[in-house]
Amino acid sequence: MIDLKAEKLISIYDLNITNTLLTSYLVILIIFVFLFSLRYKLNPTKIQIILEVFYESVYNFWHGITHLTNLKIFTFCLTFLIYISVANLIILFPPFEAFYLSKDGHHIHLFRSVFSDINMTLALSLISVIITNILGFLKLGVGFIKRFISPLGILELISEFAKIISFSFRLFGNIFSGKVLLMIISFLISLIVPSIFIGLEIFVGIIQAFIFFVLTSVFIKVAFEH
Repeated sequence: MIDLKAEKLISIYDLNITNTLLTSYLVILIIFVFLFSLRYKLNPTKIQIILEVFYESVYNFWHGITHLTNLKIFTFCLTFLIYISVANLIILFPPFEAFYLSKDGHHIHLFRSVFSDINMTLALSLISVIITNILGFLKLGVGFIKRFISPLGILELISEFAKIISFSFRLFGNIFSGKVLLMIISFLISLIVPSIFIGLEIFVGIIQAFIFFVLTSVFIKVAFEH
């Protein structure tokens, strides 16, 4: 499965449900089920301790690079880190490759890596850049818009579009190329070597999520300083 285009599974009115979109829904479901199944206690469990340490560590890092204290903005940035990490990791489990759907005499994977579809990376990029500009406007008011109508305003607009393109193709390129590499290695060599590359894919998947988290945070910080 190395097609650039995501495969359509079904259509609901005008909405085409592709295998990448279905995987995205599954990722969201897993995150919600996990979070709502937790029972937070004054005497914390091991899982609660791990989550609290993770949250505090990421927040301290985020505060260190942005100097912001708004927990709503932090949660917005943290959502990218969690969602992208889970989406990149879940597809590496072998059972997800085993589900097929027969359509027009062809076998279509039911699930596919979310970010092997450029539409999904573009959607996240648009969310990041649009919300960043909205937050900048809410923080600075009309003064935030002035940078787009100044003599250098055209460069500011180009910069915003460059962010979207950079976000989209960085995430798409790394995840799609990694998926192709795993398929080739798994085909040519037996079990041990592919497992090494899976470990590298796990590392790359988490790093990509972290980069998206950091860049979104930095862009918000820059928007607040204009």
